[in-house]
Amino acid sequence: MGADAAVRPGVLALLAAVWLSLSGPYTVHEWLILVFGLVSVGFVWRLYLALDRAAGGDSEFFRASSWLRLPRFLVAFALKVAAANLHTTKLILTPRIDLHPRLRRVPASQKTSFGQVLYANFITLTPGTITLDLRDDELLVYALDAESEADVVDGSMDRDVLRLEGGSD
Repeated sequence: MGADAAVRPGVLALLAAVWLSLSGPYTVHEWLILVFGLVSVGFVWRLYLALDRAAGGDSEFFRASSWLRLPRFLVAFALKVAAANLHTTKLILTPRIDLHPRLRRVPASQKTSFGQVLYANFITLTPGTITLDLRDDELLVYALDAESEADVVDGSMDRDVLRLEGGSD
């Protein structure tokens, strides 16, 4: 067990408490929902432990410090997605559609394969870009136009995931 073994039950309790607080008052039917919710929390917890073991039990992603960095990452992610949504909407609503799709190889500087997959998903979930391939610490990214490509090439998404992974700020 790693040094963060004591944190794991706390994370489980926090996840369960958040779920319970968002569930509201409980009737007979809601107790069934509560039971299914607790089962789903248990399933997610087992998945968490399996991923931790697969990462050697000492993955930075599964430490308490990563959980503390998660809100900052989620805000950065939401802002990127919102900006990309506005840009893609503008492209769609422009009377003369002038797209110049492109493929670009982008380095993935994350330390773990989990971090690289998270980075690839970050790009794919951002409108206007799709990650087509991840190989040898490099992503093949499709972008609708130069601005969408620039959002990936500037490295801010890479830095956001690297920061979540435990890299420098």
